[in-house]
Amino acid sequence: MKKLYALILLAGIAVFMLAACGKDDTSPEPQEPQESPDVNINAEPPPPAEPLPRDDISSITVLYSRIDWRDNMESTTIIRSVDELREYYEELAAVNMNDLDDDLIWRFTGEKYNNGFFADNFLVLITVSEISGSNRHAVSSIEEDNNVLKISIDREVPEIGTADMAGWLIIIELTGNYSVTEADVFFTDVPVRG
Repeated sequence: MKKLYALILLAGIAVFMLAACGKDDTSPEPQEPQESPDVNINAEPPPPAEPLPRDDISSITVLYSRIDWRDNMESTTIIRSVDELREYYEELAAVNMNDLDDDLIWRFTGEKYNNGFFADNFLVLITVSEISGSNRHAVSSIEEDNNVLKISIDREVPEIGTADMAGWLIIIELTGNYSVTEADVFFTDVPVRG
């Protein structure tokens, strides 16, 4: 008798479950979850906004100025104020025996890079030494990663270069108040014919 009651109880539970499940839908095929028109539960979150352009840097001002070569001159400096720039400029002028480019002096002595400029912008200054004055540079990408700027620079190297050594100052003007604290620079040699 206990088996009969258990069997009847199980049959009742099964009928109840079938009735509850089949109330709104009698088709045997599973249905896709219904979504509101404004929400897509299967959509991936949008990628984070990129504060700096990666491959198209045409909107960024990059200047290349030849300076005197010296040993161990490779450096990268982030400048956020007129005072920081003045200190950098004094150090640069002290080690450059030849005259600095007039445009560079104009920019660095407050005519271009003044308090108004630094209100919404900052600079990345990169010094590079080259074994040939024929080598040139082209910033190819800039991105921000965990408060670190990652700057890629193509070093254009001709097949036959001159034997003079050269120093270069690469000036990158960046708009925005990003919280970057350092910059890593990566060079890629690009052979150039001629």
